[in-house]
Amino acid sequence: MAKGKLKDKLFLSQRQQLKHLTKNEYTILKDMCFMSKNIFNVALYNARQYYLNEKKYLNYESNYHLCKDNENYKKLNANMAQQIIKVVDRSFKSFFALIDLAKKGGYQFNQIKLPHYLKKDSYFSLIFSEFNIKNGYFTVPMSPAYKKKHGKIMIKVPSNLEGKKIKEVRIIPKSNNARFFEIQYIYECTETQRDLDQTHSLAVDLGVENLATCVTNKGKSFIVDGRRLKSINQWYNKENSRLQPIKDKQKIKGITKKQFLLTRKRNNQVKDYLNKTARCIIDYCLNNNIGTLIVGYNPTLQRETNIGKANNQNLVNIPIGELRSKLEYLSQMYGINFKEQEESYTSKSDFFANDILPGFDVKAQGSYTFSGIRITRGQYLSSNGKIYNADINGALNIMRKSNLVDVTILQASGVLDMPLRIRIA
Repeated sequence: MAKGKLKDKLFLSQRQQLKHLTKNEYTILKDMCFMSKNIFNVALYNARQYYLNEKKYLNYESNYHLCKDNENYKKLNANMAQQIIKVVDRSFKSFFALIDLAKKGGYQFNQIKLPHYLKKDSYFSLIFSEFNIKNGYFTVPMSPAYKKKHGKIMIKVPSNLEGKKIKEVRIIPKSNNARFFEIQYIYECTETQRDLDQTHSLAVDLGVENLATCVTNKGKSFIVDGRRLKSINQWYNKENSRLQPIKDKQKIKGITKKQFLLTRKRNNQVKDYLNKTARCIIDYCLNNNIGTLIVGYNPTLQRETNIGKANNQNLVNIPIGELRSKLEYLSQMYGINFKEQEESYTSKSDFFANDILPGFDVKAQGSYTFSGIRITRGQYLSSNGKIYNADINGALNIMRKSNLVDVTILQASGVLDMPLRIRIA
């Protein structure tokens, strides 16, 4: 194993559904999340009014003093209430940052909106930065008076977090009426960074049938199959289409319990598949001394692509951006140089002919000519007379477009290994 150095602080999160709550515990958490929403709206009201009247930013300390006498603040644990005010504070800092950016011409003023209130009948997360974990149990912080009246709640911490430095815990109400809760643990990661070869790279082209097409600058390649993920979405869409007319016939508003459970199951399956896919790609980098990971990115892909109704539906239902984010933070964890690369024309350009790779330009669409041609969905005919996997050609062009590594030797050889297809269990 390569020697590594202790990396700068990196925080990871782990979520789990809160199960086996008693009726009283569920009621307490729901009540606390309702009060959390109230605090959020109170703090937001203060900040909004100050801005509307003074055209200035209301800092956290001033807002805190305006909120601390509110009845909801007094009922909740003080630290938790302060964390909620800080959420509002961060929202307004972002708001003012956008105003500054717009003044410099980097953003449009008409797209800047004041942070908005939460609905009166909604719920907001509980955020704890000061808490007690003893004998593997997290005790939900409450004000002394609230705890005396309602009793305490103790939650078992996952065993894999034992010994970890947990910096923050959040309890998140899920669905519109807090039908259930998730708990999120944010902890310090102490993984060591690897001393990997930065000149050895892996490029990734994300898609549907082929979820992740991966190729190195030495011609090695593999494809993570996306058909399992596609089938999960097809099953979900079919079941939801069956349930929807039943709901409409009964004139039920909102989502039904069956639809809720169906959606939760689908989301969990998708999340699990994406986690395993990201881990598969990162492990390949670590095992093959690859220090640079280049992932294709098309900001208009899921908004504007028209590849047929069925494929559009699958594309929208597959959170490609989430997979990209997982790859980014895992790369950061292990010291892999990560880059998002804009990928326009990478599927059309002939890698082995060193075709041009222009940036995306709506006005210039259709004005470029390329040496090769995509003869089928999965095959690309290069100008050298050879037929390559079309997605591999796209991934190689993503690598070439990044300008991070030298690909001339690979281009000159014209030789690629047959990609290995990996099916995630």
